[in-house]
Amino acid sequence: MIVFIDTVSSRGENPVERILNFIRDIGGLIAKAKNSIEDGIQFVYLFLQKQNRLVERNSRLEVEVAKLRIERDMLNNQINTLKRLEVSSGFKESNMRFNLIGAKMIRREPTQWLNTVLLDRGKIDGVKPNMAVINENGLVGKVISVSDYTSRVLFILDPGNTVSVKVLRNNVMGVLKGNGDGTCSLQYISTGADIKVGDVIVTSEASELYPGGIVVGKISNIYNKPGETFLDITVIPSVDFSSIYYLWIVR
Repeated sequence: MIVFIDTVSSRGENPVERILNFIRDIGGLIAKAKNSIEDGIQFVYLFLQKQNRLVERNSRLEVEVAKLRIERDMLNNQINTLKRLEVSSGFKESNMRFNLIGAKMIRREPTQWLNTVLLDRGKIDGVKPNMAVINENGLVGKVISVSDYTSRVLFILDPGNTVSVKVLRNNVMGVLKGNGDGTCSLQYISTGADIKVGDVIVTSEASELYPGGIVVGKISNIYNKPGETFLDITVIPSVDFSSIYYLWIVR
C-alpha cells in the first residue's frame, strides 16, 4: 500500500485531485451549457419580442390603410355626387319646357330588380301616377304608384310598359316595348319602312303619357322575317339603368 501511494504521488496523479478536477470539469461544462441555453432563450425572447412589435406595427399600418381607403372612397362618392348634381342642375336649366321635380332613388324593388325603383318624392310633392320619369340621358319610365312621400317607377325595360315613339330622322311611328333583358323592341314598323341601324328613337307627340321629343334610344338591330308584315327591331335604351340615381319627374 505504501508503495502504491508513493508511486501515485511520484506521478502527480493523486486520485482525490483527479476526482476533484473531473467534478470541476463537469461543473464547467454544465455552466457553459447553462449559459448557452440562457443565451438561446434570451435570443428567442428578443426575436419573438421583435416579431411581436413588427406584427403590431403591421396591424396599425393595415388599420391606417383601411381608414385611408374608406376616406378615398368617401371622397370619390362625394365627387361623383357633385358631378351628378352639376349635370342634373344643368339639365333642368336646359329643359325649361318641362315642369320637373327632382328625385333620388331610395332603392330598387327586390321583386323586380331590373324594372322598378322607389323614389323619394310623393303626393306632397305633386307626384301622380302615369307621370313620365327622365334623366339627362333620356326616358326612364313612368310613375305607377304614389304614397305621401314616395313613388314607384316602372322602367321602359319592363315588358308591361309600352311607349308611343317615332324615328327622329323621318318621324316613322311605332310602339316601344321592353324585352325584360335590358333592351326594347320597336313594334309595328312595316317591312318597307325607311329604318336604319343607328336611328335615334324619341317619344311621339301622339303619346298620352309621355311628352314628345324625349330621347329613348337607338336602333341596334333590324331583322326582316320572311312572310312577316312588321320588322323585328331591337332598340338599346339611351339610359344606363344600372347607374341611375338622380331622376326627374315630369309634372
